[in-house]
Amino acid sequence: MAEYALITAVVASLAISLATIPESQLARQLPVTASRAQALVSKSARAGHVPVAQARAVMAKAPYRRVQLRYLYAEGWLGGRHRPSDCVLAKATPDATQAELAAGIRKDGRLRSRLGRMHVTVDQAALALTRGTAAAC
Repeated sequence: MAEYALITAVVASLAISLATIPESQLARQLPVTASRAQALVSKSARAGHVPVAQARAVMAKAPYRRVQLRYLYAEGWLGGRHRPSDCVLAKATPDATQAELAAGIRKDGRLRSRLGRMHVTVDQAALALTRGTAAAC
């Protein structure tokens, strides 16, 4: 029973911490071009004290073709690098992490409408963030 409570608490903290990325940047400016996405990832990498070249390489090798999903994957990776416990949790319980992230994204109306204009579903965004976070381990 204690393990369930611990996992639930960590998943909730992961969802909250990753949801701050979309609220601060994504709700205003989901990148449409690859150069804008690279600039945003570079800015996030500098803020998180992660080598910019490494963050750009992760975005370049993201398992998505669309720029928006590649950006979300890279932001998830940066979050996983910044908080290793989130990374381990996303790797251990990807479905629960994705569900929590999707719930957090659905609560933000601005983010949902911005994702809709870019033709990215909430589930796609949550999956990209989860996969990126798990890849940081």
